[in-house]
Amino acid sequence: MKLVICAQDIRAISFGLVGEKGIQREETVETQPEGYLAALDQTLAQWNVVPSDLRGIIVVTGPGSFTASRVSTTIANGLAYTLVIPVVGIENKDHVSMRDLPLQDLPVGSGHTLSSYDRPPEITTSRKRNGDNARD
Repeated sequence: MKLVICAQDIRAISFGLVGEKGIQREETVETQPEGYLAALDQTLAQWNVVPSDLRGIIVVTGPGSFTASRVSTTIANGLAYTLVIPVVGIENKDHVSMRDLPLQDLPVGSGHTLSSYDRPPEITTSRKRNGDNARD
C-alpha cells in the first residue's frame, strides 16, 4: 500500500492509504504544519499501519500554502528516504478531493520530489518593521 499526504491548506493535513483498488482509508487532521508529523504518526497508529508496511508515498506538492506544501513534501521525502521507498509528487491545481486525485498508474517515483507553487515565494523580500529598515 502507498501513503498519500496532502496539505494544501495551512490549517489541516490529509492522509490516505492507496491499494490496488484506490483509496482504502482517508483522514483529515486539523493542525498547523508543526503538528503534521505527529498527526501522521497518530493516524498510522489508528489504522494499525507501521511505516515498514508502506511501499511508496504520494504527496500533493501544491499549489497551496507555501509552508504547508514545503512541510508535507519534506515529510514525504524524509520518510521515503528512511524507508528506502519511492516517492511521487503530484499537483492538485483544482484542489479536488483525495478520492478524485489520479492516484493509480503513477510513475514509479524516485528518492525525492519538490514542492510546487502557484506564485513565487517571497521569503527573500525585505520588510520594514516598526518603521525602520530591519529585516524580520
